[in-house]
Amino acid sequence: MNETNQEKSISERFAEEWATLGHNQRRFVIAMLESSSKKEAALSIGIKPDTAYRWNGAIDTAIELARSDIQAAALGILQAVSTKAAAVKSAGLDSENERVRQDVASEILDRNLGKPTQRNEITGKDGEAVQIVNLSWGDDKQNDNQLSEAA
Repeated sequence: MNETNQEKSISERFAEEWATLGHNQRRFVIAMLESSSKKEAALSIGIKPDTAYRWNGAIDTAIELARSDIQAAALGILQAVSTKAAAVKSAGLDSENERVRQDVASEILDRNLGKPTQRNEITGKDGEAVQIVNLSWGDDKQNDNQLSEAA
């Protein structure tokens, strides 16, 4: 079954448009979120305004989608690069550095299986049970007596 643009979420539509853009076009879309004109956005990323004005179609759609729902656009960007990020992370398993390999392996396992439970035990002096003293705040003389008795 083919989905129409209405049936797709903004993040899905944005991710599709994002995938068709080049590096500078992607930078330009982000710059447009903070700029009031194409000229201002182009200059902010160091490209000629004429270049930006010649970009039409997918880039204008990406800008429109990003402006309509910035959170969905951010999700679309993350979805579009998640495979690359996973490849970079997994490439760490082939590092020459043993420490890097160990750290990457632990991170991948922790993300997929969950971090192992870490127990923390609290003991008193010399491993004895912790002594708990209940202090009530009221009469200062009573509190002083309780503190003396606890010590």
